Amino acid sequence: MTEDFPLIGAAPEAERVRVAAVLARDGEGRFLAQLRDDHDGVAAPGKWSLFGGRAEPGEGLAEAAAREFAEETGLRFARSDFTPLAKTRSALRHDWVIHVFELGPRLSARDIRLGEGAGFAFLTREQIGDFDFITNYEQFFEAFFD
Repeated sequence: MTEDFPLIGAAPEAERVRVAAVLARDGEGRFLAQLRDDHDGVAAPGKWSLFGGRAEPGEGLAEAAAREFAEETGLRFARSDFTPLAKTRSALRHDWVIHVFELGPRLSARDIRLGEGAGFAFLTREQIGDFDFITNYEQFFEAFFD
């Protein structure tokens, strides 16, 4: 699998940390979002984002996406179920680059077992603008819907 990601926004100056994020949908086409925990040590506490996290040293991005998604939702998928969509420089940490994958299989809320975060929601395109997303994901959705 190639990991070619079109760039959204400014190019990163460096790519010290790679983050894999997952754009997943339910059977109605709504987008899965994670409400981040609101406590010390969490980047952008209390904001909305996509599920995902840092790639470990030596770990491929699709592998990181599958691992993080399983840890955070309890749902396991093959690396081949994750298709590269876009990448963007983190607004919070400029040497971090967020790589967004689209998950092929559709999900159901009843299947999710939240392992990280304060909550989750399936949102329509129209609802996304009403939620307080991390800047990177606001930019991602703007480009994705454009």
